[in-house]
Amino acid sequence: MALKTRDIEQKLVHKFGFGHAQNRSVDHRWYELNIPGCPPVVTKVFHGQKEISDKLEGMIARQLRVRKEFLREMISCTKSSEDYQNQVQNDPYPPFEHRI
Repeated sequence: MALKTRDIEQKLVHKFGFGHAQNRSVDHRWYELNIPGCPPVVTKVFHGQKEISDKLEGMIARQLRVRKEFLREMISCTKSSEDYQNQVQNDPYPPFEHRI
């Protein structure tokens, strides 16, 4: 089942605490979250599509530092904000090049 753009944006903001990222390009909507001990997590959501393709889903998952299945669980509400932060702090995918 394809993820919907609106669902991703709503969950990122209201459930996971992402805010609108500043100083980014205006061609997409950018979201950012600061997690203690990690560089900022930044992702962009493509505003022209109602459903996210499998390829774009993978890109968003990588930007969020999780695997696609974890992203799907985030959006379907089986993963909490604490689960997400623990995942990024302990096993980011792909790993951060540099930690804070």
